[in-house]
Amino acid sequence: MLPHTLLLLTGVILTNSQTLNSLDEMYKVVELKSVLSDQLDEYIHTVALNGKTKERLQKYISKLHNESISLTKEKLEEEMSHPVRVYRFFSELMTDLADIDKLIGEGTDEINDIMEQFPKDDELDLAADAIIRLQELYGDIADFTLPRENNSKDVLTANELFDIGSRCMDNNNTCGALHYMLRAKELFEAANDVDSLMMTLEHLVDLMEQEGNFGYALNYTLLQIEYYERLGEQETVEELKDSAEEYKYTLGGKLRAKKKATLSEPYNCEPSTYFNFNYQQLCKGETVITEHTDKKPLHCHLYTNNNHPLLRLSPAKIEEINTAFGLNFAHDVLTEREIELLKQAASSKFAASKIVEGREDIDGSVIQQQSRSSNTGWVFDEENKVIQEMSKRVATILNLDIESAEPFQVLSYGIGGFYLPHHDWVVDEDSFPGFGGNRIATWIFYLNDVKEGGATVFPHIGAAVWPEKGGAAFWRNLHYNGTPNPLNLHAACPVLKGYKWVSNKWFHQHRNEFKWPCKLDSEL
Repeated sequence: MLPHTLLLLTGVILTNSQTLNSLDEMYKVVELKSVLSDQLDEYIHTVALNGKTKERLQKYISKLHNESISLTKEKLEEEMSHPVRVYRFFSELMTDLADIDKLIGEGTDEINDIMEQFPKDDELDLAADAIIRLQELYGDIADFTLPRENNSKDVLTANELFDIGSRCMDNNNTCGALHYMLRAKELFEAANDVDSLMMTLEHLVDLMEQEGNFGYALNYTLLQIEYYERLGEQETVEELKDSAEEYKYTLGGKLRAKKKATLSEPYNCEPSTYFNFNYQQLCKGETVITEHTDKKPLHCHLYTNNNHPLLRLSPAKIEEINTAFGLNFAHDVLTEREIELLKQAASSKFAASKIVEGREDIDGSVIQQQSRSSNTGWVFDEENKVIQEMSKRVATILNLDIESAEPFQVLSYGIGGFYLPHHDWVVDEDSFPGFGGNRIATWIFYLNDVKEGGATVFPHIGAAVWPEKGGAAFWRNLHYNGTPNPLNLHAACPVLKGYKWVSNKWFHQHRNEFKWPCKLDSEL
């Protein structure tokens, strides 16, 4: 086996996280390519191979080596800032690794150990899901099926469209599948790639039939008949003709069917994904007004918490966003050094983000795991004095007891990384063992500026907070009487370009009974 120390020295051990949600993890893949290149080079000089196999392996050795030396971390971040590039990164990686695996057969223990370190096929699925999610939420600005004036490079190819459409089918997302398969059909037709076109038409017939678009199903069936008649595959032709007759009958006879098969009317499609309307509009940067949107002027002010020593010389710069549950934004509360410390401390602990057990949605339904995509690493106060001071600063601004707080939860969102609308409070308070009571308050540090997307939005009040490096959003989760406040439903919008880093800190009710006491009005 390849010595574990060798992998440690090269810094190429991937964490149990989603690679596409972490630039660090993606760069480890690049570094791992260099290690694999070296091992393959040693392999072809020690094992007898036929000429063609050796030649193909040499090409991969050169490719892996060149990629590993040409991509610095900074260049990788720029290169991976677009969803299509991320998808291609994983698609090409999976194709290359599968081919290398066939070429080397049993290989060596060293090579097999390295191959096991690479991301698995599910990362490609996640990258496809990200593209699908972005298009469904953001619409035309995230439609990568057509070239744009300022970018003709980052457009999905016919084969990529077909693969992503197939992924939609795996997820029972018929509308998404139609969107990508129809564009793939156009490109296969333009390229005169008849074999791929027939595979696409076969899927389109099934998809159109599922959605009740029998005129479209008939049209595509007739195209298939023409193709197979030219090939002389009469048995297939007869089967397709039977299907065509069924579609004609369903459409009300030959005359009506002939009109429907011209595709003069748009096809129908029932979306499989329904986004909260306010959530979708806010993510797109549009204005949303609700009955809970503040009508009175909001203010910015310097806050010292009654001249507290931690804030006396450096008051918190607070901007009010909504008074319904104390939603505010604190500007410039983190230094560059503190930001890097948090990111570094969390990166080695990253794992795919999970949902707290027992959490329920506003209607009482249990929130599903597929409602988020990000990596999580927990950073404890005891790890570093600087971390301790950061926690004290947050507690002072909130005027809450630090002993009631959870450790910092650092999150990394990659392309398409998101968290659907949810609450931070739970119905079953036993979901927080070791912490007394429910989450009384939420604090979110923003550790970087995001190129596009990635806002934190509040659908019930029509508010959006856009990431600002060094700033923080904070709010109350509970009424002063201790009951959950449904108005603080919030979500992390999908990252459209680049990466997003945040760090959450939650405070609980225990030890804060007199910090935020009940009001005279029991409803508050």
